Amino acid sequence: MDLLPLILVAVVIAGMAYLGIRQNRESARNGPLRDEIAGRVCFETPLDHVNKLGTGGFDGGTRNYWISLRGPTKLIVSTDSFMISAPQALREFVFAGHESSIEFSQEPSRGITGITHDWIIISGQSGGRPVQLAIRRKDSLQEIWNALAGTGAALLRSPS
Repeated sequence: MDLLPLILVAVVIAGMAYLGIRQNRESARNGPLRDEIAGRVCFETPLDHVNKLGTGGFDGGTRNYWISLRGPTKLIVSTDSFMISAPQALREFVFAGHESSIEFSQEPSRGITGITHDWIIISGQSGGRPVQLAIRRKDSLQEIWNALAGTGAALLRSPS
């Protein structure tokens, strides 16, 4: 009897269980702040790209690499907090403005030869963990910058 198919099925089931548990934990930790944001939305916009800075994983292979979140993403801003939602990636990042910082950068575009884009880098705690996200929209980032700055996020490097 060949065990390889059984092992593969077990790995797939374990992976799905891990993703479900992670999503439930994130959702529970973000719940109160998410509800507060939903009750006081000041600004909302779709984002063209959201990248998450890798923290290493099991073998450290993703450390310091920007990992693209797939599918449609959205920024929702309230008076003092904001959320980036990526439902297809099963991710949701919720930040308190005063515990976050934003900076303007082209860094996440490096590594793509000859192409640079403007990004806003968000650093802060989401779900009790440190997170760095890079967000981009094809048109001007100034409107997004102003909305995030209005939440009390520290401004590290503003757009020129």
